[in-house]
Amino acid sequence: MATDLSGLTGASFREIASDDLSDDGLRALVELASLESYEGCSLVSCYRSADDPAEAVVVQVYIELGQAECLNDVREWEPVAMVTGGHRTMPSVFPIRSDFPQQLPHLNLNLRGLRRSLCLFDAPAEDIAHLYNPAMLVERVRWWMKKSAYGELHGEDQPLDPALAPSFLTLFLPPDFDRAASRSYVAFRRTEHPYSPIILCPSACAPNAGIPQYACSHILTKSTRHGSMIDLPSNLSELIEIYGELGVDLTSEIEKILPADLTDPEARTLIQQSLLLLITTPLTDAGRRAGATTTRAFLNSKLTLLDVAKSLGLVAQGGGEIARLLQKQPDFELQKSQQVLPLDVVDGFSPSLARRTSGYAEAPTPTLAAIGLGALGSQAVMNLARMGQSTCSLIDQDFIAPHNLARHAASGSWIGYSKAEVVGEEICQLFQTKLATGFHAAVGYENMPPPALEALSTAERVIDFSASVRAARWLAASTDFESPVSSYFVNPSGTALVAMHEGIGRRGRGGEIEAAYYAMLVENENLQDHLATPGQVQLGSCRNLSVTIPQARMAIFAGLAAEDIVATHESEETSIKIWSLNATGAVTVERQHIHPFDRFDLGDWKVLVSSSVRAAVETARADGAVETGGILLGSYDLSRRTLFITVALLSPTDSKTDRSYFDRGVRGVRHSIGEAERVSRRHVTYLGEWHTHPSGANSNPSNQDLDLLTWIAQRRQPFLMPGVLLICGHDGLRLVLQWKERTIEGLAATERH
Repeated sequence: MATDLSGLTGASFREIASDDLSDDGLRALVELASLESYEGCSLVSCYRSADDPAEAVVVQVYIELGQAECLNDVREWEPVAMVTGGHRTMPSVFPIRSDFPQQLPHLNLNLRGLRRSLCLFDAPAEDIAHLYNPAMLVERVRWWMKKSAYGELHGEDQPLDPALAPSFLTLFLPPDFDRAASRSYVAFRRTEHPYSPIILCPSACAPNAGIPQYACSHILTKSTRHGSMIDLPSNLSELIEIYGELGVDLTSEIEKILPADLTDPEARTLIQQSLLLLITTPLTDAGRRAGATTTRAFLNSKLTLLDVAKSLGLVAQGGGEIARLLQKQPDFELQKSQQVLPLDVVDGFSPSLARRTSGYAEAPTPTLAAIGLGALGSQAVMNLARMGQSTCSLIDQDFIAPHNLARHAASGSWIGYSKAEVVGEEICQLFQTKLATGFHAAVGYENMPPPALEALSTAERVIDFSASVRAARWLAASTDFESPVSSYFVNPSGTALVAMHEGIGRRGRGGEIEAAYYAMLVENENLQDHLATPGQVQLGSCRNLSVTIPQARMAIFAGLAAEDIVATHESEETSIKIWSLNATGAVTVERQHIHPFDRFDLGDWKVLVSSSVRAAVETARADGAVETGGILLGSYDLSRRTLFITVALLSPTDSKTDRSYFDRGVRGVRHSIGEAERVSRRHVTYLGEWHTHPSGANSNPSNQDLDLLTWIAQRRQPFLMPGVLLICGHDGLRLVLQWKERTIEGLAATERH
């Protein structure tokens, strides 16, 4: 029995011998199908089109179906036609059984009357044509058929994907396009190029006169099962017929956009415009559950609203006049002659689309307050916006200067404008809606404008890119907001990015984390040169002309920062992370979790002792039966009278010790202090002394200890700091402080051994 190939390409086919095939790929397919050792398919016949260069090979494809009940009518042997020629880069595969189910997912749409081909790959044919071979294609068809038989080709966890027809015409939807509302839109092209995309925008945003425009109607239909729309129309008559099958009266919908007064000059202009039909249909799955919506568009740039209205019998024209008809008088033959073309409909760039395309569809999207919109901040914030993290308040006190353009996200047209306001405007332009607000303000000063302060207090997360010590310490100490703060900055040589996270709940504040960061540099041998500036004079941050950091490197850091921000939205961990970039482009990462500090409130002073210092001192006491000790290093903030003790150096080798006696030696002490100050750029320095009391003894200071404290205090007085002595006994850690001849003691939590 002859194989019916009608509707494959719109052309007729005649059978030929396999040796007469001119397409090498099809000849190889014939050889594969003729192999007795291959069970995947068997040859039926070969064909060539009489009207175009298309050729086809028909094979019976073997589908290995199990005992489970099939959900769709796919059979063990399915005849398919593999067609080449014309514009095809690899064969198109058409199921040719007359009753093959046409509502399966992943069948390509085609014009009414033409067969639908299998959608086999998730990439354009030209991108995988170099991988094509007959066995690969046949096995893919077998996989497609088997998955379709059991209803597994389109998983339940996937959205109901609306199939789009390939077209050389494209329509861009606005970001806020509402598929559930019949809203008034204007469609236009930015250029007169015939293939330039058509842009849809709300009527209120209509472009200037002179730009090609279209009469647009957005039509909503009732829901239909995914796959119900199996045809594409080629003319107005078929378009009306196809949507009529879905319960949509297109004639009535088009009538709605006709102006009431056809004599009005604006109405005359409208009806002379090309008609663009935008039709939205909600889709359901097999269980009638709502899923995606499909929005399709149809256009003929030479077919005006008036032309369509006349063929639908809505209006009549004669003697230069246009009038509505009291009774519709459709011209069906004229409708068949009025060609319509499908458009590829592209969603507008919205935050939700940004999240999906970035792989962050399920990521939380807290409102952000970003401080410091310089090189790192501007690029990181724009990265976040393009990743869908777009609702933010932006705070910066600076203006864009010419040299900023080397690394700033702004273009040259923004020179002289506020950095915060510029980046905010860029985000709003990106999504064509108001999502970001810029505040020209300085953080850390008493006269901070109330709107900027309110932005901080209402944000769910605060991100500090300012690299300002003043701003960072104000944020750490502020009680005006409860949101966790994360700080990001680049080291002076531009070779590393640093992130410091307070974490949800703010159990660790920025001041403690900053102190832990400097201690991390001192104690981690991989970070000894982290703050070094070889060949540079350090005069300021990235705003200074003396800073030479390539934009390529800053872009890497901005990308790392943006990704880290999204990854830590729900983190409760107080932590530090340092990404170091070497000369070959490799990135190494150092991480450190920050445990809560012990806090001592001693008179006017606050002293915070890190968990690593506590652990080192307690371990030293537990390891021996004699007293031991060493020096304390750390950071300080004189404006807030706060000391951060973060490093406890062990006893020098020339120390003298006994069960009730410890005399710290001096060997290596100056060198250790000097190295700590060098590595940390003097952010870590000498703060005091520590020692232990023997087993069974408490931490109360002896007279000898108090004499030592007085000696320390006298030497710290010129630095406007108190003397500090940390003693570990069986009752825990005791911190003794002497300031201006006043001695104050504080006891931390009791030891657990």
